[in-house]
Amino acid sequence: MKKNRLLYPFSIVLMFAILSCVSDDPVTEFIPPPAPDLSHPNDVFLYNNNGESLYERLGISLLWRWDDNYIRAHQRATAVREDVVINSAKLIDYLWVGSFEAQGKAGEDFIKKYSPPEIVLIGSYIYNDDGTILLGFAESGVRITLLNMNAFDFQDIGWLLNTSSGVVPVILHEFSHIIHQKNDIPDGFREISDSYLGSSWSNGVSFYDAIKLGMVRNYATMNEYEDFCEIVSHYVSLPQAVFDYYFIDQEDCSVYSNYNDIVECSELNEGRQKISRKLELTKKYFSDKFDIDLSKVRDTIQTRTNKVIQLNDIPDS
Repeated sequence: MKKNRLLYPFSIVLMFAILSCVSDDPVTEFIPPPAPDLSHPNDVFLYNNNGESLYERLGISLLWRWDDNYIRAHQRATAVREDVVINSAKLIDYLWVGSFEAQGKAGEDFIKKYSPPEIVLIGSYIYNDDGTILLGFAESGVRITLLNMNAFDFQDIGWLLNTSSGVVPVILHEFSHIIHQKNDIPDGFREISDSYLGSSWSNGVSFYDAIKLGMVRNYATMNEYEDFCEIVSHYVSLPQAVFDYYFIDQEDCSVYSNYNDIVECSELNEGRQKISRKLELTKKYFSDKFDIDLSKVRDTIQTRTNKVIQLNDIPDS
């Protein structure tokens, strides 16, 4: 069966102790902070860069100075290193913002309307007292917090695109929370899977268990909102052949003679059919509501990521 085949040379790693978190708070009005402090070269690049910065173009403040208010009292984390801040801003701009803007005016309007006013950079993961680890989170539609930024590496495809912890899938996941907070999820999406597991998602739910339920990852089994965000982040972050191999393609169950193998093959195929229906609804949702072609966003991200890895830098154009 597929779980016994040689895995693609692309990391799809399940990290059971890790979760990505979104606030349940309603979308709130953003109150701009005071004028940015330009006493550090990082902030000159982030806020006064000849009109080229994310702040000057889109009003996105990248916050990197440590502030205890970014985490809760029971959590632990490490500040982001000063030397990775500028490259982090370039990477976010090139791989996330730029991949949507590459679709022309519709993409430019979309990212300008829905990008959060604040992106917080934290150096480590956030560690909770209960042993869980946060990958990143979105808050009230106005802030995305990105973690593990001190592991920054232009040539580490796992750090860039690992579907459970890579910086690009995490920002896509959290950005998708902002989208559904303001527009809900696609019509019909929540009816495709019979049930979600809530907090039990982390109790030994495997990669293949999730697929049987019609979801791309164990964390997606928490609720329909995480399911939607994981569909978006996986589809856009993975090459099409890899996504299809694991989550869409139907396996030939007739090759098995063992009853248990036949049942499992059938259950996986049924789960993939659910994922396929969710994906089609999601792609239609982005196309109809925002004039965004997710397939083109994916292709752009794949091309740009390959360039980053080859150059060990962000291309000039």
